[in-house]
Amino acid sequence: MLKVPATIAAALLALSGCAALQGQTTSDSENILAEAGFTKQPFSAAQGATRAGGGPLPARQLTKVSQNGGAEYEYYDPKFCQCVYVGEAQQYAKLQELRKARVAEHAQNLRDWNVMANSPDPNVWGPWEPEGLDLK
Repeated sequence: MLKVPATIAAALLALSGCAALQGQTTSDSENILAEAGFTKQPFSAAQGATRAGGGPLPARQLTKVSQNGGAEYEYYDPKFCQCVYVGEAQQYAKLQELRKARVAEHAQNLRDWNVMANSPDPNVWGPWEPEGLDLK
């Protein structure tokens, strides 16, 4: 049987945990985008994965792009879903409402948390502010 030193095993466990957390954060972002009405499209639907100026779209970052004289919002995820979430001004406005509501709900959960209890309400640790949704 192959023996792995404890430090190597711990490092591998930590790295796999980081990947799992990153995947969870991405999933949280994608869930709120879908809830706001953004459509999930295949990777090829991303404007060639480039910005209007020709630079690459940042991965897992909401980006405003110009298309046919109008604006679209794209969230490009080449790693996890290998897709792009696309929305227009209406979906972007809904996204901002949902994010504001989540932050307010999280703040309320923190206020309601009884610190003297052994464990907090599970909602305190929920996806209250997914990453990559601030417009760049």
